[in-house]
Amino acid sequence: MIQLLTFDLDNTLWETEPVVIAAEQTLLRWFDKHAPRFTQQLDSAARKALRHDVLAANPELRHRVTAFRLAIMELGLRRAGYDAEQAKALTQQGFEVFLDARHALTFFPHAEALLAELSTRYQLATISNGNADVRRLGLDQYFSVIVSADEVGLSKPDPAPFLHALERAGVEPANTLHIGDHPVDDIQGAQDVGLHTLWFNRLKLDWPDQPRPSGEVSCLSEIPAWLTAYTA
Repeated sequence: MIQLLTFDLDNTLWETEPVVIAAEQTLLRWFDKHAPRFTQQLDSAARKALRHDVLAANPELRHRVTAFRLAIMELGLRRAGYDAEQAKALTQQGFEVFLDARHALTFFPHAEALLAELSTRYQLATISNGNADVRRLGLDQYFSVIVSADEVGLSKPDPAPFLHALERAGVEPANTLHIGDHPVDDIQGAQDVGLHTLWFNRLKLDWPDQPRPSGEVSCLSEIPAWLTAYTA
Protein backbone atom coordinates (compact mmCIF):
# COMPACT_ATOMS: atom_id res chain seq x y z
CA MET A 1 0.00 0.00 0.00
CA ILE A 2 2.74 2.48 0.93
CA GLN A 3 5.26 3.15 -1.84
CA LEU A 4 6.57 6.62 -0.95
CA LEU A 5 7.70 8.03 2.40
CA THR A 6 8.00 11.81 2.57
CA PHE A 7 10.03 13.26 5.43
CA ASP A 8 10.02 16.65 7.05
CA LEU A 9 13.57 17.65 8.01
CA ASP A 10 13.82 20.28 10.77
CA ASN A 11 12.89 18.84 14.17
CA THR A 12 12.15 15.50 12.52
CA LEU A 13 15.65 14.32 11.57
CA TRP A 14 17.51 16.83 13.78
CA GLU A 15 16.84 19.57 16.31
CA THR A 16 16.72 22.93 14.57
CA GLU A 17 16.36 25.90 16.90
CA PRO A 18 19.76 25.68 18.68
CA VAL A 19 21.51 25.25 15.32
CA VAL A 20 19.84 28.31 13.79
CA ILE A 21 20.57 30.42 16.88
CA ALA A 22 24.22 29.37 16.76
CA ALA A 23 24.37 30.07 13.02
CA GLU A 24 22.96 33.56 13.55
CA GLN A 25 25.59 34.25 16.22
CA THR A 26 28.29 33.02 13.83
CA LEU A 27 26.97 35.42 11.20
CA LEU A 28 26.96 38.35 13.63
CA ARG A 29 30.59 37.66 14.52
CA TRP A 30 31.39 37.61 10.80
CA PHE A 31 29.64 40.96 10.39
CA ASP A 32 31.66 42.34 13.32
CA LYS A 33 34.80 41.61 11.34
CA HIS A 34 33.77 42.16 7.72
CA ALA A 35 30.87 44.65 7.93
CA PRO A 36 31.21 46.27 11.36
CA ARG A 37 28.71 49.03 10.66
CA PHE A 38 25.97 46.40 10.56
CA THR A 39 26.41 45.41 14.21
CA GLN A 40 27.45 48.88 15.37
CA GLN A 41 24.42 50.66 13.96
CA LEU A 42 21.73 47.99 14.20
CA ASP A 43 20.95 46.69 17.68
CA SER A 44 18.80 43.64 18.36
CA ALA A 45 15.53 45.58 18.07
CA ALA A 46 16.59 47.17 14.80
CA ARG A 47 17.56 43.80 13.38
CA LYS A 48 14.20 42.33 14.38
CA ALA A 49 12.45 45.25 12.70
CA LEU A 50 14.12 44.29 9.43
CA ARG A 51 12.01 41.14 9.29
CA HIS A 52 8.78 43.10 9.58
CA ASP A 53 9.84 45.66 7.00
CA VAL A 54 10.91 43.02 4.46
CA LEU A 55 7.65 41.09 4.84
CA ALA A 56 5.59 44.26 4.60
CA ALA A 57 7.21 45.03 1.26
CA ASN A 58 7.40 41.42 0.00
CA PRO A 59 4.82 39.22 1.78
CA GLU A 60 5.48 36.31 -0.60
CA LEU A 61 8.91 35.88 1.01
CA ARG A 62 7.18 34.37 4.03
CA HIS A 63 7.29 31.07 2.15
CA ARG A 64 10.90 31.33 0.93
CA VAL A 65 13.27 31.35 3.88
CA THR A 66 16.46 31.74 1.85
CA ALA A 67 15.23 34.73 -0.16
CA PHE A 68 13.74 36.17 3.04
CA ARG A 69 17.02 35.96 4.94
CA LEU A 70 18.96 37.42 2.01
CA ALA A 71 16.54 40.34 1.78
CA ILE A 72 16.82 41.00 5.53
CA MET A 73 20.60 41.00 5.40
CA GLU A 74 20.78 43.26 2.36
CA LEU A 75 18.28 45.75 3.80
CA GLY A 76 20.20 45.83 7.09
CA LEU A 77 23.49 46.47 5.34
CA ARG A 78 21.96 49.29 3.31
CA ARG A 79 20.55 50.87 6.49
CA ALA A 80 23.96 50.55 8.10
CA GLY A 81 25.40 52.72 5.34
CA TYR A 82 26.78 50.29 2.77
CA ASP A 83 26.02 51.12 -0.85
CA ALA A 84 24.00 48.79 -3.05
CA GLU A 85 26.98 46.98 -4.53
CA GLN A 86 28.70 46.51 -1.17
CA ALA A 87 25.47 45.36 0.47
CA LYS A 88 24.81 42.79 -2.22
CA ALA A 89 28.34 41.35 -2.07
CA LEU A 90 28.41 41.24 1.72
CA THR A 91 24.98 39.60 1.77
CA GLN A 92 26.14 36.78 -0.49
CA GLN A 93 29.34 36.25 1.49
CA GLY A 94 27.57 36.43 4.83
CA PHE A 95 24.85 34.04 3.76
CA GLU A 96 27.43 31.38 2.89
CA VAL A 97 28.87 31.79 6.39
CA PHE A 98 25.37 31.37 7.85
CA LEU A 99 24.56 28.40 5.65
CA ASP A 100 27.75 26.56 6.63
CA ALA A 101 26.89 27.04 10.29
CA ARG A 102 23.24 26.12 9.61
CA HIS A 103 24.41 22.68 8.52
CA ALA A 104 26.65 22.11 11.56
CA LEU A 105 23.97 19.94 13.12
CA THR A 106 23.63 16.59 14.81
CA PHE A 107 21.15 14.01 13.54
CA PHE A 108 18.66 12.58 15.99
CA PRO A 109 19.57 9.05 17.19
CA HIS A 110 18.92 6.37 14.55
CA ALA A 111 18.22 8.93 11.78
CA GLU A 112 20.79 7.80 9.23
CA ALA A 113 20.35 4.10 9.99
CA LEU A 114 16.60 4.55 9.57
CA LEU A 115 16.95 6.22 6.18
CA ALA A 116 19.41 3.58 5.01
CA GLU A 117 16.98 0.83 5.98
CA LEU A 118 13.82 2.44 4.62
CA SER A 119 15.42 3.43 1.33
CA THR A 120 15.78 -0.27 0.47
CA ARG A 121 12.01 -0.77 0.84
CA TYR A 122 10.43 2.53 -0.17
CA GLN A 123 11.02 5.55 -2.32
CA LEU A 124 11.97 8.45 -0.02
CA ALA A 125 11.42 12.18 -0.45
CA THR A 126 11.96 15.30 1.63
CA ILE A 127 9.42 18.12 1.99
CA SER A 128 10.81 21.00 4.03
CA ASN A 129 9.89 24.59 4.82
CA GLY A 130 13.50 25.31 5.83
CA ASN A 131 16.74 25.73 3.92
CA ALA A 132 18.70 22.81 5.29
CA ASP A 133 19.92 20.78 2.33
CA VAL A 134 20.28 17.01 2.65
CA ARG A 135 22.90 17.16 -0.12
CA ARG A 136 25.19 19.20 2.13
CA LEU A 137 24.61 16.67 4.90
CA GLY A 138 25.40 13.58 2.86
CA LEU A 139 21.86 12.22 3.09
CA ASP A 140 20.88 12.72 -0.55
CA GLN A 141 21.86 9.13 -1.32
CA TYR A 142 18.65 8.04 0.42
CA PHE A 143 16.21 10.46 -1.23
CA SER A 144 15.00 10.29 -4.82
CA VAL A 145 13.01 13.54 -4.48
CA ILE A 146 14.00 16.71 -2.60
CA VAL A 147 11.37 19.44 -2.27
CA SER A 148 11.65 22.74 -0.40
CA ALA A 149 9.36 25.72 0.06
CA ASP A 150 12.18 27.84 -1.39
CA GLU A 151 11.81 25.92 -4.63
CA VAL A 152 8.00 25.70 -4.74
CA GLY A 153 7.32 29.23 -3.48
CA LEU A 154 4.75 28.02 -0.94
CA SER A 155 5.32 26.36 2.42
CA LYS A 156 3.53 23.58 4.27
CA PRO A 157 0.68 23.22 5.16
CA ASP A 158 -0.15 24.52 1.67
CA PRO A 159 -0.82 21.55 -0.63
CA ALA A 160 1.75 22.70 -3.21
CA PRO A 161 4.92 21.18 -1.66
CA PHE A 162 3.18 17.84 -1.08
CA LEU A 163 1.71 17.76 -4.59
CA HIS A 164 5.08 18.70 -6.07
CA ALA A 165 6.73 15.76 -4.30
CA LEU A 166 4.00 13.35 -5.41
CA GLU A 167 4.27 14.48 -9.01
CA ARG A 168 8.04 14.11 -9.07
CA ALA A 169 7.89 10.71 -7.40
CA GLY A 170 5.06 9.48 -9.62
CA VAL A 171 3.11 8.15 -6.65
CA GLU A 172 -0.54 8.66 -5.64
CA PRO A 173 -1.50 10.21 -2.27
CA ALA A 174 -3.11 6.96 -1.12
CA ASN A 175 0.26 5.24 -1.50
CA THR A 176 2.24 7.88 0.40
CA LEU A 177 3.03 8.41 4.08
CA HIS A 178 4.30 11.74 5.39
CA ILE A 179 6.44 11.77 8.54
CA GLY A 180 6.89 15.02 10.46
CA ASP A 181 6.83 16.74 13.83
CA HIS A 182 4.44 19.65 13.25
CA PRO A 183 0.72 18.96 13.80
CA VAL A 184 -0.36 21.63 11.30
CA ASP A 185 2.45 22.05 8.77
CA ASP A 186 3.11 18.32 8.50
CA ILE A 187 0.10 16.34 9.66
CA GLN A 188 -2.80 18.59 8.69
CA GLY A 189 -1.07 19.64 5.48
CA ALA A 190 -0.49 16.04 4.42
CA GLN A 191 -3.99 14.95 5.46
CA ASP A 192 -5.51 17.70 3.32
CA VAL A 193 -3.79 16.16 0.29
CA GLY A 194 -4.91 12.64 1.18
CA LEU A 195 -1.62 11.26 2.52
CA HIS A 196 -1.21 8.83 5.37
CA THR A 197 0.53 10.57 8.27
CA LEU A 198 2.94 9.64 11.06
CA TRP A 199 3.53 12.15 13.83
CA PHE A 200 7.10 12.22 15.16
CA ASN A 201 6.37 13.30 18.72
CA ARG A 202 9.85 13.31 20.21
CA LEU A 203 8.83 15.51 23.15
CA LYS A 204 5.73 13.39 23.90
CA LEU A 205 3.36 16.32 23.66
CA ASP A 206 -0.43 16.08 23.80
CA TRP A 207 -2.13 15.98 20.42
CA PRO A 208 -4.03 19.23 19.67
CA ASP A 209 -7.75 19.44 18.91
CA GLN A 210 -7.67 18.40 15.25
CA PRO A 211 -7.96 15.16 13.24
CA ARG A 212 -5.46 12.63 14.48
CA PRO A 213 -2.62 11.24 12.35
CA SER A 214 -2.47 7.65 11.16
CA GLY A 215 0.10 6.96 13.86
CA GLU A 216 2.59 8.38 16.32
CA VAL A 217 6.16 7.56 17.39
CA SER A 218 8.52 9.26 19.82
CA CYS A 219 11.77 7.77 18.49
CA LEU A 220 12.88 7.33 14.90
CA SER A 221 13.86 3.74 15.65
CA GLU A 222 10.15 2.92 16.12
CA ILE A 223 9.23 3.74 12.53
CA PRO A 224 10.11 0.43 10.75
CA ALA A 225 8.06 -1.66 13.18
CA TRP A 226 5.19 0.81 13.02
CA LEU A 227 5.25 0.69 9.22
CA THR A 228 5.24 -3.11 9.22
CA ALA A 229 2.20 -3.20 11.50
CA TYR A 230 0.41 -0.40 9.63
CA THR A 231 0.83 -1.97 6.21
CA ALA A 232 0.13 -5.55 7.30
